[in-house]
Amino acid sequence: MSEKQFQRFGLGKPVHVNLRIHRWVLWWFYVGVACGAVALANIVLRDLTRTQETVILAVGVLHWLLGGLVCYAFAGIQVEEPPPPKNQPASNVAQQTEWHPASDFVLPGRGGKLLLRN
Repeated sequence: MSEKQFQRFGLGKPVHVNLRIHRWVLWWFYVGVACGAVALANIVLRDLTRTQETVILAVGVLHWLLGGLVCYAFAGIQVEEPPPPKNQPASNVAQQTEWHPASDFVLPGRGGKLLLRN
C-alpha cells in the first residue's frame, strides 16, 4: 500500500520497522509446535485419563510461558526503527557515461593496435 492509500483508509502513515529474531527463538517455536502436535495427537488418538490430559496441556503451557519469559529476558526479539536513509544522489539524474575515441585503445610505443588483423 502506498502512503496515500494508508491515509485514505484512515490508517495514518505506514510504519516500517525491522524485526530481529534470534535463531534460538525460532528453534524454540518449532520445538513447541512439534511437541504441541504430538500432544494433541496423543490426546485425540489415545484413551488418556483426565489427569494425563491436564498434565500434557500444563507442560505445553509451561513450555510457551518459559519461552516467552526467556525471549523477553534475553531480548531474543527486538523491534527496531530502520536506520535513516543515507544521502544518496537523486535516482532520476542520468548516469554520466565516459566515452573514448577508438584512437585511445592503441598500444604504447609504435602505435600497434590492440586487435591485430591476420
